[in-house]
Amino acid sequence: MQASASTSDSTPLHLPPQFPVFSRAAGVCYQCKRSKTRCDKTLPTCDRCLLKKIRCVYGRQISTSNSAGGLCPGDGEIIMPPKDAQACCLSEVPLDMCYKLVGMISVALLSGVDDAEQDASLLRMTLKSAALTATSIVQTYRETVHGWFPIVGDDQINQLLEIYAQGNCRGIDGMLLLSMALVSQLPCGHCEFNMHSNLYKAVKQSFLLLQTASRSHLRVLQIGLLLSLFEYGHGFDQESELTVAACAVICKLRKMPSDSERKDVPEIGIDAACRKAVIIMDCLVKLPKSSAREQNLNDSSPDSVAEHVQLDDEHFKESCGSSSNFEMLFQVAGVVREAIQYIKDEITSKSPENSYPVVESRLRNLCYALIQAAGPNSLMFCDSIALALRYHTHYRTDHQAIT
Repeated sequence: MQASASTSDSTPLHLPPQFPVFSRAAGVCYQCKRSKTRCDKTLPTCDRCLLKKIRCVYGRQISTSNSAGGLCPGDGEIIMPPKDAQACCLSEVPLDMCYKLVGMISVALLSGVDDAEQDASLLRMTLKSAALTATSIVQTYRETVHGWFPIVGDDQINQLLEIYAQGNCRGIDGMLLLSMALVSQLPCGHCEFNMHSNLYKAVKQSFLLLQTASRSHLRVLQIGLLLSLFEYGHGFDQESELTVAACAVICKLRKMPSDSERKDVPEIGIDAACRKAVIIMDCLVKLPKSSAREQNLNDSSPDSVAEHVQLDDEHFKESCGSSSNFEMLFQVAGVVREAIQYIKDEITSKSPENSYPVVESRLRNLCYALIQAAGPNSLMFCDSIALALRYHTHYRTDHQAIT
């Protein structure tokens, strides 16, 4: 164990040589690209972002045009939605309108009665203040999110548009639509488009209210998942982790089976997609943050449905070329979680005997299958594995050196 702590500087990641780990990203980070400065592409954060103490995000997004989980070209070019997809930034929604949105949910929960016509009228005014319509939100959502994070069914989206057009939209449906609007808005650099955004706070508060009173409602789970994705994508790491934990509780209350419980019974429908989305998000929020010292390895994982993810390597390799982006993310999330858990267990001396070769084999098979199926487009998934292992192995080495 001490040998790994004294490894020479030629292997800065302190990893066994058989691990296929990338020490540099494939493209430049978002901040360097935006400021047109040179980026050293270091993982998990480039030197410029580390010096400025800002979140380093490497500019790659999942593409819906590649069934094997493809990404944008290897030069790191960010895929942007059409310029006319949204008329303005969502931070323009006035504060008094957001007060009314939260009040709408509160009144409905307290009285037990939804005034659908009044709710629809308030929602229409909210969208008008941001120069949006339900149709424009759905169009942007389908173009930028729905293809690789399909937690809202097509029939449900069409029904949402229909009831909105009829002026008969309940508050919970309105919150789902606003969540779709939030998650479709890419980071825009607006000084108010952050945790202090009026619309974000209104939707988050409404989710907390709905979670308390309507815990097992599918729409509440969908709102939470979209919120967690928005929070994670905009750098609100702690908020995203709390939202994911709440979504895991909702899954439990909806009696969605865990992997160990469902065995060979196939899952279909939106419930299955939402369960897998919780696993994906739960894994993402556990990847290393911009500052390794801020990560607390002693915290316990939430009681989520993602605790016992078991993967069939052969099945994964066979389906890799034909699986959707979402299925690929789900498979990768399970393997990354397994590797992280092994390293955590080893730090606390709880690692089962001979478990290391199993984890190593699964990681090898995963990287090989991804590279074989998607070529250069698989780098995001491999980078995710590298980030997770880089941080936890580095912590393990420091921990052993201290003790």
